[in-house]
Amino acid sequence: MNLQLLLQFLTVPLALISVIWLVRNDSWMTRISAVLFWLQVAIVTANVLPVALGTQPELILSGDLRADRLGSMFIILTQVIAASSMTHAVIFFKFDEPDEPSTAQRLRFFYTCATLFLLAMTSVFFCNNLGLMWISVEATTLCSAPLVYFHRGKHALEATWKYLIICSVGIAFALFGTMFLFASSQHGAVEGGSLRLSDLLANAGHLHYALLKLGYLFCLLGYGTKAGVFPLHSWLPDAHAEAPAPASAMLSGGLLNCALFAIWRISQVVNASGHSALPQIVGVSAGVVTVLFASIFLIRQHGIKRLLAYSSIENVGLILTAIGLNSAPLFFILALNHSAAKVALFLLSGNIVQANGTKSLSEIRGLLSVNPYWTVTLILAVFAVTGAPPFGAFIAEWQLLAQVAQNNLWLVFVVLLGALALSFLSITMHIGKVVCGTPREQSVVLPPVSSTLVPACLIVLTLICGLTVIPKFLW
Repeated sequence: MNLQLLLQFLTVPLALISVIWLVRNDSWMTRISAVLFWLQVAIVTANVLPVALGTQPELILSGDLRADRLGSMFIILTQVIAASSMTHAVIFFKFDEPDEPSTAQRLRFFYTCATLFLLAMTSVFFCNNLGLMWISVEATTLCSAPLVYFHRGKHALEATWKYLIICSVGIAFALFGTMFLFASSQHGAVEGGSLRLSDLLANAGHLHYALLKLGYLFCLLGYGTKAGVFPLHSWLPDAHAEAPAPASAMLSGGLLNCALFAIWRISQVVNASGHSALPQIVGVSAGVVTVLFASIFLIRQHGIKRLLAYSSIENVGLILTAIGLNSAPLFFILALNHSAAKVALFLLSGNIVQANGTKSLSEIRGLLSVNPYWTVTLILAVFAVTGAPPFGAFIAEWQLLAQVAQNNLWLVFVVLLGALALSFLSITMHIGKVVCGTPREQSVVLPPVSSTLVPACLIVLTLICGLTVIPKFLW
């Protein structure tokens, strides 16, 4: 165990929890916490960046905790997403007016759970042991559930229970699948069996295929529930709609990547065993069906945050398709652009809901005349998340379609193309109505510039990715 490195990763979270409960002024607590979240970004990035750039093979904490290049990139992305969300939270909680006024203790509990949530998500990408990965994914559920229940209303309670029960059932299937994977390694592959990913990959050709197949299918079912794969997605729109905007941003921009990364790890083992047809057929099929039905659900939505939640489900389907095609670059860049754009959208939606006092799309009108800063950023974020040029998602989705065509999956190509067009039209139609029209009287007046700063920076990130970083990364 590399205790020195582990201590570096844990020092700031421990200091952060101390600040949360020792600093009695709420305003100062949220500001200091935001600074500490970015300090954590700097410390973690300094350690994992050489691995992410390919100059170092992996970062080793122990035999069961190590990060490869893909894991390192997701670690940096998760840290940035969490820090961005909690930076915007300074403004959000200053003007938040739930049905029952938030107490200082409730706010501190939210920040504590957010800190633990970040640690749980980060640990997923370090796991070299499928058992520890299962524990880490389960920990993300337990740490994030209180974030959904922040406002303590009946709808928040229903969404939280739905989230806990459905994801717990799903994670039970993932545990069952993990047991099958262990059993597959006992039949001549690894003496005594193993759940270490490095052992399974090194001996993949000797794994018992029938047990390996069952393990993959159960893990896909279990972790797919956590990711919001259709038809296991029913918890996701409710949880994202009821959670405060910073929590919704972390759920969509960080949590979903953790479940998809777990599916990627299992798919790696199956591909290494020489049975790549299994994840391609099952993974791509599940991804395409998810994209198709999410795009259909987008047509008739009545809440702005539920609209964004179904957009997240659509993007999960695209990422799952990339995983099925065994493309690590596409997996990451689709996740990167979705996370950045969707976090920006959820943070902006929090502003809009606070200002209008409602989540209903039919009651939100005239955003352009009320706040041009929000309007411009919102429109750009919608283009970014729906894959319009020149944003990074456009290149990623175009390359995904190209790989589908290269594999002669023409039915998949047609369905994806039609679903992407439908989702683009649906989201732009709904957001167009929000932007235009006559505005209603504002419930809360937020500072226009500071409440737009974090979303705008994230949109700039997706634009930079589309113009410079991603083309070099792919070609």
